[in-house]
Amino acid sequence: MPRRTEGMDLHRTQAEAFLIALDVGAASVDDVVNWALDVIQEAEHPHWSFCELALCSRKSPADLAAILRAVPGVPDGKLARLRVLEMLRDSLAERPERAEQIARSLYHLAIGEELDEPALRELAWWAWDALDLAAQGAIAQTREDVVNQMRSAVAEAISTGIAQRRCDLSRF
Repeated sequence: MPRRTEGMDLHRTQAEAFLIALDVGAASVDDVVNWALDVIQEAEHPHWSFCELALCSRKSPADLAAILRAVPGVPDGKLARLRVLEMLRDSLAERPERAEQIARSLYHLAIGEELDEPALRELAWWAWDALDLAAQGAIAQTREDVVNQMRSAVAEAISTGIAQRRCDLSRF
């Protein structure tokens, strides 16, 4: 019996992740351009969409949407959402000063019903405000406390998502 991942194209899944990430501010145009350049370097005959994306450094995120949708293959929606969370996790680890932007991204993912993990959805509803209130000293938690909670919730959601994915794949 074929595994469920057959037919799911990892490049198309990454393109789907970038569509979501660009929409909620979790990735930049430069992130997409760099990814496309990497794909071009690895591929013997890259699809035209990667060549187009590699030339989009001066475009807006909205301009990239149609090209990202043209990347061939069938996306794995769950994996795409996990990749967005990984982008947010990495961004928070590398640049904690971006916590407000990351909280805003989580909030937009929650509004779009893109968060599967209940604890992460709960965090997404309050983290943006909590960061602001902590900065004002209006709550007992410090900004660092809120950022640590964000890190923990995102990491837990990724772990849970990976475990669920393994379980789903093992059924086939």
